[in-house]
Amino acid sequence: MQRMLTCAAIVVAALLMGGCSSNNFLVYKDAKHFYVTSNGPELKRVLCDSGDMDRIAGDSKLPDAMQKELKDGICASNKVKDRLMASLDGMSKEQRAALKEAFRHNGYDINVIANC
Repeated sequence: MQRMLTCAAIVVAALLMGGCSSNNFLVYKDAKHFYVTSNGPELKRVLCDSGDMDRIAGDSKLPDAMQKELKDGICASNKVKDRLMASLDGMSKEQRAALKEAFRHNGYDINVIANC
């Protein structure tokens, strides 16, 4: 019971820190989790260096310009969080759903922290 409460508290804290109402979302794969707008070597290794972001962008079936904007926004060495957030905020609900589904199709869980 204590473990479940601790896990729930961690999830709530993560959602509050990430801004529940924003279009930022948490991705989880291979025991690693991070927000797509975060900066860090783990995100770069898991999403970018692996080639996953290229596959995810293609699988999303978003317009080519939007796919490039997302790949550049997530994987650029000079990543600007505000610019990426603006890109995500500018997407329609259907486009964000397609992007999240592409993440799932490539083995990612969305807004889930596993193995608490």
